[in-house]
Amino acid sequence: MRIALLGLLAGCTHLPAPRQPRPPLPLQAPAGSAAPIADAELVERTDLADGGMLGVLTANGETVRFQVRRRAAEAGAPRPLVLLLPILAGGEDLLDSVARRMLDRGFDVAFCARVGSALKPPQRGPELDELFRRTVLHQRILLRWLRQSGPAPGGWFALGMSMGGMVATVLAALEPDLDGIAICLAGGDLGGMMQHSSEGRVRKWLAWRQATDGVGDDHLTWEVRRFLRYEPLGFAASVPAAKVLFVSARFDTVVPRRHQDLLWEALGRPARMEVPLGHYTAALTIDPILAAAAAHFRSRRSTGAAPVAGGD
Repeated sequence: MRIALLGLLAGCTHLPAPRQPRPPLPLQAPAGSAAPIADAELVERTDLADGGMLGVLTANGETVRFQVRRRAAEAGAPRPLVLLLPILAGGEDLLDSVARRMLDRGFDVAFCARVGSALKPPQRGPELDELFRRTVLHQRILLRWLRQSGPAPGGWFALGMSMGGMVATVLAALEPDLDGIAICLAGGDLGGMMQHSSEGRVRKWLAWRQATDGVGDDHLTWEVRRFLRYEPLGFAASVPAAKVLFVSARFDTVVPRRHQDLLWEALGRPARMEVPLGHYTAALTIDPILAAAAAHFRSRRSTGAAPVAGGD
């Protein structure tokens, strides 16, 4: 097993960021999406023995359930914080694993509970857009509360995998104060991607739409492109390329290579790590992926912040 993992690591490739990254373009966001977030009210709080907490926030007509996990800072230096973005189709165990690994690398973490499950009947284009909108809004509400509720961390970062990486793209455009982001196993042009994705949930949703509504691939591609206002490609150009680490999987059939490349190009060809695996088998290289994300975040530390403990 160890030899196999070493072989996988040897197959990983790294492309540096452009020496002269393109500047971010003005944000062309859907109406209301960039509106200020109201002050959030903490309506429930449970303190955890390790210094973290569970909580419930209300703001902008939403109820946001969240977790914060912390460890004691060394020598009084504030630990940076990473917001972990949810995988809309599931993945709570993976989120927990990522949280523990980032804690071990010197970062505090925070994350919201999922707004809901994606690609389930009776969802159609408008309902999927609303789910995406509310998911982004929940992250912004949590960030707003974190910024107001205590001492500033040693940097603000976001990390998303799969659909969480697509959410991270939109979030980074709407929250320019984020110091850095890691977008992993994600892509763009969701309407086109659905017809080519091997993801079982996607295939079942397409079959349900065809059986229930009598519509084919062309209509469904049109529908998602027409109604999904939070398409990552519409936000990517407003994210500074230097902030981004892009992680892709060479043999991904859930997010096919063409759609990975579309998002990478729209982001300005940022630094890229590629693993020689598929969408789910990329979990075998979770530690190298998170090590690369941690190194990227350290390189993006706010001016004057103390070094991050727990190096790889």
